[in-house]
Amino acid sequence: MQKKRIEGLRCPYKDACPYLNFEPAAKVLAQRDYLNRRVDEMEKIMDLARKKIEQLREENKVLRKEKESLKEELNQAHRKRLKLNLKDEEKPKKKRGSPFGHRGSSRKRPKRIDEYVDIYPAKCDRCGTKDITIYESSFEEHIIEDVQVRVKNTCYRSHYGYCQRCRKVVYPKEEVEIIPKSRIGPNARIIFSYLRYIGIPFRKVAKISKDIFGLKITHPTLLDFDSKLAENGEPIYEKIKDKVCSSSSVNVDETGWRVNGENFWLWNFVNKYVALFRIEKKRGNQVVKDTLGDEYSGILSSDFYSAYNDKVKAKSKQKCLVHLLREVKKIEERNEFNEDTQEELLCQNLKGKLKDAIRVWNEFHQEEKSIEDLKAVKEVTAQKLIEVISSPTENKDIQRLKKRLFK
Repeated sequence: MQKKRIEGLRCPYKDACPYLNFEPAAKVLAQRDYLNRRVDEMEKIMDLARKKIEQLREENKVLRKEKESLKEELNQAHRKRLKLNLKDEEKPKKKRGSPFGHRGSSRKRPKRIDEYVDIYPAKCDRCGTKDITIYESSFEEHIIEDVQVRVKNTCYRSHYGYCQRCRKVVYPKEEVEIIPKSRIGPNARIIFSYLRYIGIPFRKVAKISKDIFGLKITHPTLLDFDSKLAENGEPIYEKIKDKVCSSSSVNVDETGWRVNGENFWLWNFVNKYVALFRIEKKRGNQVVKDTLGDEYSGILSSDFYSAYNDKVKAKSKQKCLVHLLREVKKIEERNEFNEDTQEELLCQNLKGKLKDAIRVWNEFHQEEKSIEDLKAVKEVTAQKLIEVISSPTENKDIQRLKKRLFK
């Protein structure tokens, strides 16, 4: 009875089912089972391939480190000079010196001779007689350059007279520049200020003055010289600042600076014609605004520090290509990209374009490249930067680099 019921439930279209594109149901089921088995096999193969790829990546990292280590060992081996272990008769007899064709260098003859000292033979070095005929026009020269170290005391005596026409006493107007109420002359002030400028403390400058020049002076006096020098130079400093503000371009940077044991910042604003330095306690953008104004009318070149970004206005901004190149190298070292990855190719191409731009810029300043060459490499570099910005990536370092390029 059950068998008859099952036979009654059989599909009459099992050999040509309209829902299976008129294919036999048994054939479709067999294909399904076959495909399921193939999917299982492919998944196993993919798992093995993933494990193999991870293994190869780890081996690649190890090989890269070994390569860098071998490179360093090779460089150190090249730096070491090989010592010849030869016997005395085998040692080269060639005189040591500059290689053949090397241009010699010696101190140039001074253009001005301040003093001539004639030296004459007193007696014959063979027989001892003093009957020597001197040849004035025949001599050998030996020129030395030396410094004269001595204190020069100058007394300025201002004489007064009586005007017969005006019936008044006349005092001389000082044609010689005399520093009022000062007992130390301008030359000494200049030397002491220079010694302080190159980093010698005031106490040591006072000791140098006493030991070398024979001039006794105290370090508070030197400090007073330095303060007055700063006051006299303030108008010149303001003129330099005005020239920076009105310039067509300026390069700005800052670095740490110590003042009396405290941390300050040394700011520099430099272009082809002028250089301005400021020592400030803060590192914020207000220093840039105080120097260049609220909106600078030229091209502002800087690194990627945030003080030069949105809050500082300028006609145009240029980021330092050397800083950008250094950042790309750091990204490569930090991530150790595989050679065939998109990130590694992007970094390599970007480094190449930046190096080309820096090289052409230097050659342009050496008058080896024209302005057309400079414009051409500018367009190529700009296009490469656009590719970096528009390329999709999940790497956080490259995403940060893209944000910097937007700034």
